[in-house]
Amino acid sequence: MKTLQIYLADLKELLQANDFVSVRSCLREVSPIDLAEAWDRFTPEERTAIFRLSTRQKATQLFEELDPPEQAGLLGGLRKNDAEELLSDLDPSETGRMMRGLPAPMVRQLTAIMKKGGQEYVQQYLQYPGQTVGALMRGRYVTLDERWPARTAVERIQYSTRLRRIEETHLDTLMVVDADNRLLGQVGLKSLVVAPGDMLVRDLMDSRPPTLPPEADQEEAVKLFTRYKLKSAPVVDSGEKVLGVVVYKDIFEVAAEETEEDFAKMAGFSHPASRTIARSAFLRLPWLLITCLGGMLVSVVVGHFEGTLSKIIALASFSPMIAGMGGNVGAQTATIMVRGLATGDIPPGGETKAIIHEIAIGLLMGVCYGLVVGAIADSVYSERYGLWFGVVVGLSMCFSMTFATVMASLEPFVLRRFGVDPATATGPMITTTTDILSNALYFSLASRLLLR
Repeated sequence: MKTLQIYLADLKELLQANDFVSVRSCLREVSPIDLAEAWDRFTPEERTAIFRLSTRQKATQLFEELDPPEQAGLLGGLRKNDAEELLSDLDPSETGRMMRGLPAPMVRQLTAIMKKGGQEYVQQYLQYPGQTVGALMRGRYVTLDERWPARTAVERIQYSTRLRRIEETHLDTLMVVDADNRLLGQVGLKSLVVAPGDMLVRDLMDSRPPTLPPEADQEEAVKLFTRYKLKSAPVVDSGEKVLGVVVYKDIFEVAAEETEEDFAKMAGFSHPASRTIARSAFLRLPWLLITCLGGMLVSVVVGHFEGTLSKIIALASFSPMIAGMGGNVGAQTATIMVRGLATGDIPPGGETKAIIHEIAIGLLMGVCYGLVVGAIADSVYSERYGLWFGVVVGLSMCFSMTFATVMASLEPFVLRRFGVDPATATGPMITTTTDILSNALYFSLASRLLLR
């Protein structure tokens, strides 16, 4: 069986030989997703040929998988009738997303060749900012009348969904509307198929499905889908009229992008691939500066206890471990809390429960590691410094891990209250604060208990 790489190599060779009959045969074996990932291997002329020689359904899927700049380049090489056919097959929301990244002259050119209904929907789509639900909703869906029997509803679905649009039309859950397109409820396709043919749609539908306004932030949609485990959600205006539908596939992509962005912010940078070297360095410098200043303060703290350290040099061997474990557990807790806020795993009103839960975990881990590390310190240094050496190390380890958990649990909510993105500032602040306070407590305990 041929591998994908062999198919792509064959395709390249056939295109160069202008063997278009064999190209068509080869394209049947390659997924549009794989073609999109390998798009930069082909010349502009080869890309146009691949698109025109693909089946209509595969060509549409391929176009949807491409990035906006690649879509613009492909459109520029198509004939007017090919571009018109493509735009008629695309979901209007996909057309709108593509047009956001195109130059104004090309947008006007494409709008001119679109059908009137498509023009109106794309203009409606473009009025919503890029991070809102309105910019995410799809315009290809099926609506039902509550008075229809299940048999009629299934026939309606079969009639209204053309074969080449099945992939782009959301069918898992169907919206039930009145004569003015106001939402009355939702019904699953499975429910319609297995229901008795004469059972009415109104008896099968959920009359209070979760909905989203088009102005809502996409993060709110992610939280709604996560909380109710949705496959789709209707987008309605203030009068409950249906504007479109948001589906799980798009929500999953938004959640993945938000998670990637949050982790990048916690590390002190953002999307390095899209930045120059100088710009990337400039963006990271402030966060490294916080860590650097924190390290200098730690040096001041340790220097204050120079007398203690000179008398009990073994204290230096445990200081990095105590501070490091606090930083590690703090980073873990911060990641969990920031992710919970972003995805809706921590629902409104559930903040206190989540904080107490994480602090309890931190305290338990602190006690466990404190006992283990304290016992090791005692077994190694008790003959030289006495029993209190292990106690100092164990208590300091317990405090460091517990304090870091408390900080990491509370800080995201405090930052959000003051309008600061928790993902941006949480990591460096927790690490720096934990290093300073854990070292201060460690050497203070050592001074009081070991030098008395």
